[in-house]
Amino acid sequence: MKSSPHLVLILCLQAALVMGVFAALAKENALVESKAIDINPGQLKCCTNCNFSFSGLYTCDDVKKDCDPVCKKCVVAVHASYSGNNKFRCTDTFLGMCGPKC
Repeated sequence: MKSSPHLVLILCLQAALVMGVFAALAKENALVESKAIDINPGQLKCCTNCNFSFSGLYTCDDVKKDCDPVCKKCVVAVHASYSGNNKFRCTDTFLGMCGPKC
């Protein structure tokens, strides 16, 4: 069977349309999730242990001597009772892609 250039063009346009619809739905779902989850609109400078989901949300499980300045919820991850050198983790949920590794 010989394929027509018009048929190929129509199939490509249909594929682009379907991908656009799925992209719009994914963005809408991320916005709905952001209302249920407190989303930090900032971006971390770096993250080595990134937990990325296909909804476009991610958290960073890095434990550091201090949290990134953009972090809103910084919690003590490792208590150092004698030295006082506690380690911290940012528990914020971010929208977007993980930053570069630290």
